[in-house]
Formats: sequence, structure tokens, C-alpha cells
Amino acid sequence: MAEDYIYNKDDEADDYNERGISYFNVTQYADAVKEFTKAINIVKTDPDFYLNRALAFYSLKMYSEAIKDCERAISLGTSRGDYHNTLGSIYDDMKRYDDALNEFNEAIKIESDVPDYYYNRGNVFIEKRQPDKAMDDYNKAVELNSSDPIFLYKRSQLLKELEKYDGALKDLDQCIAISRNPAYFREEANIYELKKDYKNAYIQINKAIEVSPNDISLKSYRSKLEKLQ
Repeated sequence: MAEDYIYNKDDEADDYNERGISYFNVTQYADAVKEFTKAINIVKTDPDFYLNRALAFYSLKMYSEAIKDCERAISLGTSRGDYHNTLGSIYDDMKRYDDALNEFNEAIKIESDVPDYYYNRGNVFIEKRQPDKAMDDYNKAVELNSSDPIFLYKRSQLLKELEKYDGALKDLDQCIAISRNPAYFREEANIYELKKDYKNAYIQINKAIEVSPNDISLKSYRSKLEKLQ
């Protein structure tokens, strides 16, 4: 009965938080911020509410607000690597690479078995022109999760840049085994072209076209390879 209802502020805050998550998931970030703010106004000590709002602010490129919320979440005393990872990603977007590196280091210190943290730190090392350290982190990300093609693909890009073409092709083969993305075939074609192996380059670009037959850029690339053979 209505008279038996007992108000619970935590439940109300959770409801607003869940609404915020729903808005966030459909990319309505401004509405998500409003709902997370309502949750925070009721319960000011839940770090997840601040992190969620930080992610919404981040998606709106409101970096100062996002940083403030991440710092608040961290200050509430919860030892969570993802809080530092989020803050590091914000700094990375802002090209504040030293700050980003510090946060990814903290994330890894807290949770050393999360591949995304190594991947993100590796990306910062790329920006800082430290390819050896980036490779170490990409290797660790792949070691922790070899079934995610993004880690393999990123490592293949660095291997290609270092002119270690066979290693890059090996990673791309693994990417293709996981997902027949035409971008992987195209990248293999490009590496074969760099090796002046135009026959295999042509084979790979045709495979890309089989997967994505309406992609004009792939057909244009094939025309280029036809002239090189």
C-alpha cells in the first residue's frame, strides 16, 4: 500500500543513473549528463556516477568537465584501473601525452591484466615517438587477448612502419581469421605492394572486393595494381 512505501534515495539515484546509461548508449550525451547529474545530486559519494558523467562529458568533448569528474571519482578512494584509463584517454585526446602516460601507468599498476590499458599506453608511446615501448605494449595486449583484431591490427601497423612486413602480414592473417574485414585484405595488398609482390597484392585486393563489392576505392586500387603487374 502507498502508506507502506519507504523512500530510498539510493534507489532513486540508481534510477537516474540507469536512465543516463540508456541515453548514453543511444548517443544522447547531453541528456545522459542531465540524468547522471540528478543521480549525483542525490548521492554525492558514488564514484561510478562521476565516471559515467565523465564519459558523457568526454563524448561531448567537454574535456575540463570530464577531467574534473574523473578526478572526483578517483578521489573517492576506489582503486579502479578503469577510472585512470578513462582519464588517460581524455588526456590523450587533448594531446597531453605525459599526463595520459601517467594515468595509463596507474591503471596498469592497479589492474595488470587488462589489455586495453596496454593498448592505450602503446598509442601514447607512438605519439611520443617511442616505437620500441609501443611494441612492448601492443605485444602485451595481444598476449592478454589475441582474439581482438584491433590489437593485432595496431601491431601490424607498427610492424609495417618498421618495415617488418612478414610480421605485419602474420598479424593481418590472424585478423582475417577473426573477421573478414575488407580493410585487412586491403592492408595486406598494400604490404605486398611495398614488397613489390604485385601478384599477391592483386590477390588480396580481389578478396577485399569479394567482401565489399560496392567499394569504389577498392576497385580503384585494383586498377592501380593491374598496371603494376
